[in-house]
Amino acid sequence: MKLKQPLGHIYKNLLITTTNDVWAYFSCPSDYVIGQNQEAQEKQKQKWNQFLQSLRKFEDFELFLNPHAYNLEERLRAFSEDGDPIADDVTKNIIERTLENFETQLRIMTTERLYVGIKLSSVSSASSMRGKFQELLDFCVGKILALNQYQLTVDADFLMRYRLLEAEIFQLVGTVNARRLTEQELIQVCRYPYVRGMPTSFSTDVTEKDTYSLTDTLIDPIKEQGLLELRNFEGTSYIETLPIHQFAPNLAYNHVVELLQSLPFPVGFHIKGCFEPLKGTRGLKGKSSRAGKRLKNSVKEMNSFGDAEMKSSKFNRYALTDLNNKIDLKIPVIRWLGVFYVFGQDAEECRSRVRSVISMAESRNVTLVKGLADQVPLFHQLLPGNPLKRQKNWLHYTTVQGITEMMLAVDNRIGDNIGIPIGMISELKNTRNLSPKEIAYTSRKPVFLNPTIGNQNDIADKKANSPHIAITGPTGNGKSYLAKFIFFIYSLMKGKGLYVDPKSEFFDWIMQVINNPLNQKQFPATCEFIRTHFHQVRLDPDLVENKGVLDPFCFIQNQVAAKDMAQDLFEEIYDFSNAREKKSRLALLDGIDAVLKEREKGKCVGLLHVLDAMLENEQEEVRDTANLIKKSVQGSILELAFSYGENEGLNLDKKITILEVLGLDMPRAETPSHDYSATQRKSVMLMMCIGKFCELFGLRNRDETTVVLFDESWIFNSSRNGRAIIKAMRRVGRSFNNTLIIVTQSVKDTAEEDDTGNFGRIFAFDDKDERKEILKHLGLELSEENIDWLKNLPKYHCLYLDLRGRVGKMLVYCPYEELHQMFQTVKRSHSATAEMAFSQ
Repeated sequence: MKLKQPLGHIYKNLLITTTNDVWAYFSCPSDYVIGQNQEAQEKQKQKWNQFLQSLRKFEDFELFLNPHAYNLEERLRAFSEDGDPIADDVTKNIIERTLENFETQLRIMTTERLYVGIKLSSVSSASSMRGKFQELLDFCVGKILALNQYQLTVDADFLMRYRLLEAEIFQLVGTVNARRLTEQELIQVCRYPYVRGMPTSFSTDVTEKDTYSLTDTLIDPIKEQGLLELRNFEGTSYIETLPIHQFAPNLAYNHVVELLQSLPFPVGFHIKGCFEPLKGTRGLKGKSSRAGKRLKNSVKEMNSFGDAEMKSSKFNRYALTDLNNKIDLKIPVIRWLGVFYVFGQDAEECRSRVRSVISMAESRNVTLVKGLADQVPLFHQLLPGNPLKRQKNWLHYTTVQGITEMMLAVDNRIGDNIGIPIGMISELKNTRNLSPKEIAYTSRKPVFLNPTIGNQNDIADKKANSPHIAITGPTGNGKSYLAKFIFFIYSLMKGKGLYVDPKSEFFDWIMQVINNPLNQKQFPATCEFIRTHFHQVRLDPDLVENKGVLDPFCFIQNQVAAKDMAQDLFEEIYDFSNAREKKSRLALLDGIDAVLKEREKGKCVGLLHVLDAMLENEQEEVRDTANLIKKSVQGSILELAFSYGENEGLNLDKKITILEVLGLDMPRAETPSHDYSATQRKSVMLMMCIGKFCELFGLRNRDETTVVLFDESWIFNSSRNGRAIIKAMRRVGRSFNNTLIIVTQSVKDTAEEDDTGNFGRIFAFDDKDERKEILKHLGLELSEENIDWLKNLPKYHCLYLDLRGRVGKMLVYCPYEELHQMFQTVKRSHSATAEMAFSQ
C-alpha cells in the first residue's frame, strides 16, 4: 500500500490536501457534565446530535480529542501577582513545590481540546446551474492536477468559493460554541501526529510552516512489536492506536470517551466519519436488501436441517428491520472509524497504559483491539485531511446518536482556573488502605482555589456572586483540615484575616510545627511567614486584662447595634418572654438606654452598669432578676462580655489573628438547645459576641480585603439571635471585600429562605442523615443512584460546588508537608500506626 501525506497548504483555518480537497477546522469547548446529572448528559447528547445531523450534506468529517498543555506554571505565576508582597517568599516557594510535585507525578499536566474538521470540496456553493457546472469542472480539474502532483493556488477565486461554504459551516458549529482555528493552531493540528507524546506536542508554539518540517519524523513499526516509535530532533515517543472493534448491541450510556478521560494519563480519541447515501446503487437500501436475502437463506438452511435459529441471527434480523425503518424515515446513517491512541516515553509505559485503556473500555462493554499489523495504515488514515473512503476494517454503521452516546465534548474539572491546588478530582472507587497521596497519584486533574475572584462580577462564566465559603459535614470527616488549608491560602493574599477557633487548638499545632528545627531548615519561608504574621489572641476569663473585651458597649460603637446586641445577650441568659417578667424587661430596656446615654457623654460603661441600674429599681422582682443574672455572670466565662468598661474592647490590627476563648464548653450539634447545660448556654452566648465582632471586623474598612473563618459556626443556628448574627455576617460580603468561611455540621445551615447572602463555594462531606438535602442543595438529581454515589464517598473526599455552579467529587489533598502537619486535629498514636501497618 502506498501511503501519502495529505497535507498540502494551510490558509487560516482551511487545509488544502495533496488531492486538492479542502477541509475547514474548528475548536469546540468542552462542557461541564458529570455522570450524576443525567438531565445535563441528555441535553449534551441532544446538542451534539443536532450539530452532527446538520453536517449531512458535507458528507466527510472528523472529530478528534487531543491533549494540550495546561500551562500550569503560567497559571501559578498569574495567581501570585495578586498576592501580598509580605508573603512573596512563601508564595514563590509553594509555587515552585507545586510545579515540582506535578512534574514528578505527571511530567506535564494536560487538558483536552476537541477539534472538528469538515470537508468542503464535495459541496457546491453556487446557486445557478452555470455556477454549479463551473464548480464541478474545477473539481475535476483539481483531481487531475493532483494525479500529477500539482496543487490548487489559494487565490481570490478560491477564497470566494470556499469562504461562503466556510461561513455556512461556521454558523452550524455555533450550536456547539465552536470557533475557527487560527493558522498557527491548524499548523499544530497537522504537526501533532508526528510528535505525539513528546513534550512539544502539547504546545501550540510552532514556527515551521512547510510540509517537510512539520512531518520530519521517522516512524518505526519494527523496533517494538505493535507500537510505533516516533523519532525526530525533538525526542522519541511510542504510540499505539486502539480501534473500537465492537460495542454492546445497545450503544446507549456507554460514555466511553468521557470515562477514559478520568485516567491518570492523557488519552486521545479520533473519529473519521462519512454520511452514507441511503438509496441508489451505492446506498444502504440496496446493501440492506442483499443482507436480508442472505439472512433469509441462512434461516431456511438451518430450518431444513432442523436446527433452531441462533440468537445472533435473530438480532441481525432485528437490526436490519431497524435500519430499513431509519432509511424510510430518512434518518442519516454514518459510516465511521473510531480509535483511541495511547502514548508513552518508553515502550513499557505505553503498553501499561494500553492495558489500562482496554480494561476500562471493557467495563462499558466496548471492545478495543490492538491492531498490531495495522499501526502504520491507521497512523496515516487518521492524519488531518484524509477521508475515510479506503478504510475497510473496524467500521461502524450507526445513526448520529450512536456517536453522541460516547459523550465527546465533556469535562469534569471543577474549581478555579488559577490558584493553589487544594485537592484532586478523584474517580477512584477502591480507596481502602490508601493514603491521600496515593489516591492523588491516580488523578491528573487538580482543583485550584483562587481567593481573589470571589468578589469579581466581570468573569463571564461565573454564576455565584458571593465570596463566602461553607464547609459542611459531621465531626471527624476532615472539615477543619480543609478549612485551615483554605484559610492559609487566603493569608497569602492582601488584607487581614481572622480565624475564630472555639477548640483553641490551631495555634498550638502551628507553633509545634514551626518550632521544629527540621521544619525550620526545610521550610524556612513558611516558618518565618507564620512566626511574623500569625498572632494568637487567647481570651482567658481569669485574667483581669481580658474582663469585658467582648462587652458590646466596649467594642460596638454604633448606638443601635450596641443596644440590639446587649438586649440579645440578656435575653439569652434569662427568659424575659414570660408575662410576669414584663416589669423586669421594661427595666432592662430602660437601663440599656440610660447606660448608652452615659457612654455618649464619654464615660466608660459596660453591661454590668445595666444590672446595677436594675438593682436600684423599686420593684423587688426586677431586683431579683438583676441579682440572678449578675450571680450567673460572676466567676464564669461571661465576664469576658460583662464589665464596667474598665478595659478596651477587642481590637485586632494584625495581618492574621487566631482568636481563642479558654473555658468554652460547646454543646454537640445534635443536642437540642433546651437541653444545654448552664455552662454550654454561657459558651453559646459568648460565641454570639464573637460573631458580632466578626461582622464588625469585616465592616471596618471597605477598601481592605478581609477574611473571617468561623469554626463550629453551626452554633448560631441554635437560637433566633444567633441566626440573625450569622445572617448579618454573611451580608457584609462583596461590598466590603469580606469573605466569610463557615465550618458547620449541616448543609441546611448554608441557606435560609429569607436570606440573600448565599455561599459561592460549598464543600459538603457525606452525612448519612442529610444525603437528600446535600444533593438538593448542590443542584444534583434526587435519585437512588446519586444517593448511593454520595453514600460511597470515600474517606478524605467531599463534594464541591464551585463559583461556576459546577459540582464534583474532590479528594482533599495538601502536598505541602509542613502545612499538612499544621492542619492536623488529632495526633496519631503508635498503636494506630501499627494498626494501619498490619491492616489487610
